[in-house]
Amino acid sequence: MEYDFIYNRDTKHYSIHLAAEHALLGQFLLDEFGDKASAYQGIINKLSELKSYQTMQYQGKEYVLEVDNYEVTLSHNSLFYTEDENAKQLESLENDDDLQLDEHNLTLQCGLEDLLLLLKAWQQFLSK
Repeated sequence: MEYDFIYNRDTKHYSIHLAAEHALLGQFLLDEFGDKASAYQGIINKLSELKSYQTMQYQGKEYVLEVDNYEVTLSHNSLFYTEDENAKQLESLENDDDLQLDEHNLTLQCGLEDLLLLLKAWQQFLSK
């Protein structure tokens, strides 16, 4: 997994740039844990302790991070709605011209090892 970490000194804003298929991960990390290096230690510890036969689920504000057999799946909560709930959500969005439901990039998969490397590198970047 390729990534770039950026700190804009003018705006004092951190960002993570990942390939398009993993962009959701950067959004999840910043939304869920922010830009404080210490905020990542808990999830790093939990993920590092997993054995191959163990599973883990982290319920975030907008996303669910699941690990099964060292494979990570990150999914937006909207994917867990029933068809009726999705239809109602789409209908309410159709009535508001400014809002649209982006059905793309709502899930991603990667290896646990890749995720841990990213998390540790990001945490180290934030510590500088």
